[in-house]
Amino acid sequence: MSASLQTIRQVTAKGSGFASHSPYYATAMEHLIEVVQELSHARDLDTITEIVRDAARDLTGADGATFVLRENDNCYYADENAIAPLWKGRRFPMNICISGWVMLNARPVVLRDIYADSRIPVSAYRPTFVKSLAMVPIRKTAPIGAIGNYWAEPHEATDEEVAILQALADTTSVALENVDLYTQLQSKIAELEDSNYELSCFAWAASHDLQEPLRTIVTQVEMLQTRCRDQLDEKALGYIRTATDGASRLQRLIHDLLVHARAGKSESFKRVPLADVLQNVRSDLQVAVEECGAQISSSDLPTVSGNPNLLECLLRNLLSNAMKFRAPGVKPQIHVTCRQEGNEWLIAVRDNGLGIEASHQDRIFGLFQRLHTREQYEGSGVGLSTCKKVVELHGGRIWVESAAGRGSTFCFTLPIL
Repeated sequence: MSASLQTIRQVTAKGSGFASHSPYYATAMEHLIEVVQELSHARDLDTITEIVRDAARDLTGADGATFVLRENDNCYYADENAIAPLWKGRRFPMNICISGWVMLNARPVVLRDIYADSRIPVSAYRPTFVKSLAMVPIRKTAPIGAIGNYWAEPHEATDEEVAILQALADTTSVALENVDLYTQLQSKIAELEDSNYELSCFAWAASHDLQEPLRTIVTQVEMLQTRCRDQLDEKALGYIRTATDGASRLQRLIHDLLVHARAGKSESFKRVPLADVLQNVRSDLQVAVEECGAQISSSDLPTVSGNPNLLECLLRNLLSNAMKFRAPGVKPQIHVTCRQEGNEWLIAVRDNGLGIEASHQDRIFGLFQRLHTREQYEGSGVGLSTCKKVVELHGGRIWVESAAGRGSTFCFTLPIL
């Protein structure tokens, strides 16, 4: 609301000549600052309307106030706060309404005697208590509304009162623009969420439906290799091995895509002890641990709010990578630590592996991003992207701290319960 605060400063500067001897002005400015703060938090038109209708009357001590919005060629009296009914909910043509004149001319108007001014539609004012009024435009360029004050006894609004009312109108203009931007943003977010959900469902369905025919292909090729081994030469057997290896890689890729798609689905969270999650992952990876002689240790780990299956997927990917990307002949040493930072837990998975050059540290979390050939290290390039989705779904962040040849530390945060 910096524009609104700028407006207040301008009003203060404009009114510096009378502020020193006007208790009203000082009190009104204090109240106006409170109103600005309320409007800065408004996220819908109804909230703005409620704030403005009350503030417009309170700031000047008028007997009534209206909040008017422009609707094409009509003035719409959206709301009011008055000692008796005025025109709430009614619409009047711009060319016969004083609020329309204010918007069309982008100028305030002050009338001590409303019946002495030809711009007043007398038939609309006769049933009301109004004798005097002051009206200011909302937005000085192409006004989108107006704020009116009304008095039951003859009263000529002072320069101070008009200045305060105009400052309220300028603040209201900013609040209305913010609400419009907020509404557009929420709409875009909803569209993106719908699009992401559809893509996730498509990926899930496509990957799931691909598994069965691929499993059939792998099975048939393996049967061909087993039954016809004695009838095929080495070249034909090589073709079969290539087909089997390709199909197996495709199976792993499909599996990884299914996990990746599942990681984007928001599910109900519960209390999850991370120590238990780590223990389950270590049990799942026991064969790989024994094959490479890995040593996995950890400090005390907290209980967090989350989905246990997704958190297991997160740690499984990080530990698997730590064992996979190691220098020849080096036994992996992996240590999982945790510390509190503000309102988050910072969990770190440190290894003594190959390390990652600084130029690659951002892109490794992208889908299908690989730093090595498949001949060097197996993998689909989906794992770290899935880790990122899991962490962000839990309200955290993930990054890597590393240097080539010096190991890596994958860090991620999770909110504290």
